Amino acid sequence: MIINIFKLIPKEWRTSIKNSFVEISYKAKRGKGPKSMKFPEKIVVDEIFMEGLGLFLGDGDLNRKEKGHLTFASKDKDIARHALNFLIDKFNLKIKDVTFLIQYKKENKRMINEWSIFLNIPKNMILQRYSDRHKKECISIQVNSVIFRKMFEIIINEVFNKNLLDNQELRRGLIRGLFAAEGNLGIDYLENKDYISQIDFNLNINENHIEKIITNILNKENISYLVRNNDKDNSKVISICNWKNYKKFWEMRLFDLCERKKDKFIKILNNLSVYCFVEENFLRELFEKQKLKQKELAKLLNSWQPNISGMIKGKHQLLMERFHLLNKRISQQNYFDKISKIRIGSLTYLENNDDNKEFIKYIYNFKLKEIVQSR
Repeated sequence: MIINIFKLIPKEWRTSIKNSFVEISYKAKRGKGPKSMKFPEKIVVDEIFMEGLGLFLGDGDLNRKEKGHLTFASKDKDIARHALNFLIDKFNLKIKDVTFLIQYKKENKRMINEWSIFLNIPKNMILQRYSDRHKKECISIQVNSVIFRKMFEIIINEVFNKNLLDNQELRRGLIRGLFAAEGNLGIDYLENKDYISQIDFNLNINENHIEKIITNILNKENISYLVRNNDKDNSKVISICNWKNYKKFWEMRLFDLCERKKDKFIKILNNLSVYCFVEENFLRELFEKQKLKQKELAKLLNSWQPNISGMIKGKHQLLMERFHLLNKRISQQNYFDKISKIRIGSLTYLENNDDNKEFIKYIYNFKLKEIVQSR
């Protein structure tokens, strides 16, 4: 999709077109009026554009209609960089028209230098302010132009007037940006290993328009969810459970815009207990070819003899790491295809079919790394 900026400019505004750019201004009721701004004559709405839009819907101030500038805030350097590059690459924004402000509670002498390098902006353009409300450093990116703010809102409205959520690439880009801004991984620390209890989108209770966008996308991706409103803290939470849904998130690259959240997901994924259901004949053959007694197998697999007996009979499933170790000892061919399904934790089952095969292989490769690193 391509947006023609010239067609969206209010008729009473002043415009001039030169070298594929539109310079926009208007006369104020008092004074000279706001500074003019240049926009590309045409903007391509692609996956990257939708990612940026999702970021600003989540961490921007688009709900503050009274404001005369556009502001984005984030504690994550990579998210802030995505947002800034979005404005520069898609809207022709110039750094000189931006104010950068870091708010912090804990003093960090390297703070300015670190943000300057990461965002690729001059250190002298970054302001700083102490704030006891911010547990971690947080940067705000403020575009100092009422024209930019108004045109940004007009363009966003134009995008949502189209049926873009029917396009898989665009809707996945949008929810990727929304998750980077508003998403959270709920971790259950009561288990022997950390476990994802749910994946959430955390909104204000009045952000019904964003709720509708997220739930529409989830519906189109066949992902089940639950919406909870809490009047006490004015919060709205869209919760997604079950690894069948998390697997779909992985395929959508939901976590790619925020390294902190992606690392958290991968760490949990790496520590999962994953069990293999193996074809009966292959399972029997797998153990017979080891040429080991059950006591020796128990030592090899870090288990105990009664459990080995249950594995051989198919009563107990093999941990994926153990399944790999047995196959490696006898150089068994095509062993991956002998897995009929896997169990993640105690609840989620995934058939080893065309829909799930790539995700199962992804987990399997994690387990291979885990085995190598433990030696």
